Amino acid sequence: MKKPPTSIPPLPRRIVSNDDGGIFAFVRTLRLAVRARVAAEQNSGVPFAEIVIHVREMVSLSEDAAGQSGVRPSPEFRAIAKQADAWCLEAYKRID
Repeated sequence: MKKPPTSIPPLPRRIVSNDDGGIFAFVRTLRLAVRARVAAEQNSGVPFAEIVIHVREMVSLSEDAAGQSGVRPSPEFRAIAKQADAWCLEAYKRID
């Protein structure tokens, strides 16, 4: 009987860099930007559906700026985009 491996293989690339905070700093900054955008647009009377579209565009642009754009977004950016939708809803409810 073959024994299962006892260690987890390393990731093919490093997600978090030690020099500038990496993904954590990026996500924190993006979350603050989403909150600010939702607050500004909600105060201007923009409907929630349109705010979500603007937030998704903002996330897409941040992906391009990070040099991660391609045919398919990376799993990390897909997760961040889903989370940005949740932040959008959270910020919208907070202001009501």
